[in-house]
Amino acid sequence: MPVVRSPASYRAKAPASIALALALLMAGAAQAQGAAPATGKVSEAVGDFRIEGYEDSRLRQIKYRGNTYRPLNAYEFIHVRALGPTMGGQPVLLAVSNDFMGVGTILIAVQNDTPLARVLSPTIDTRDPDLGLPQPGRKDLLLFTAGSRALVTSTGKVLWFEHLLLPKEYQPSGGMLVSVSPDNGSGALLLDNEIRLSRADEGVYARVPFTRAMQGKAFKPLWDESYATARKTHDEGRRIDQRRLYDKLKAEWINRNFRWHETAQGWQLRGQGLDSSPVPAQERGEVR
Repeated sequence: MPVVRSPASYRAKAPASIALALALLMAGAAQAQGAAPATGKVSEAVGDFRIEGYEDSRLRQIKYRGNTYRPLNAYEFIHVRALGPTMGGQPVLLAVSNDFMGVGTILIAVQNDTPLARVLSPTIDTRDPDLGLPQPGRKDLLLFTAGSRALVTSTGKVLWFEHLLLPKEYQPSGGMLVSVSPDNGSGALLLDNEIRLSRADEGVYARVPFTRAMQGKAFKPLWDESYATARKTHDEGRRIDQRRLYDKLKAEWINRNFRWHETAQGWQLRGQGLDSSPVPAQERGEVR
């Protein structure tokens, strides 16, 4: 006759069986982990900065003299590199934050033994980071059209130029910095209905009557080009910001079709049969 076991005997053996199964499972997992290569840390010294991360990750953290550096509260970056020049005895860094950090492209430079950050572009896109547009004809200047800033790569100096004539002037859209004069003292800012010339220390001093109709005619092929490029990269499984590409194409067009000329009144911009003219003192808010 077959031996009939009581339910109690089954209950007694169940914990032992479960324990054996768990032990085998853990042993197999341990063997699998041992077979897989361990993920290693990467660390690079750049002056007193140190860039750290992991081999299988694009994300990097920045440390300064052993302490984690969080510029503008960002602590993870997809791109960090030394620009070339030094400030305060330390390399100047160009960095792009991770999507979740909410900063964008920044410049990091040491002043009085303290690393400080300035935003070059507010663009937050790890798939298409904003690394600037080299100004045509200039090897040492990057234009950041999204932030209306320029970076002199040979010195690490950030350039910004006011585009408003009066403190209370209303403009439907901000001026986009599209070109910088050879001495870095003046900038050309593209507005909806003109180009304005501005000095870093004085503000707007001249304008070029590059009207909305003229811009529409000149820039239509650029919009078509940006659309075609964005569509092609999307079909290839990549991503590109069409609007930012369009702005860069406009900046390139301005630099190809207009030229800076030094005059007794300062740097002027000419091209397409157009010339810059001075802005009247009353429009600049000056008391005469």
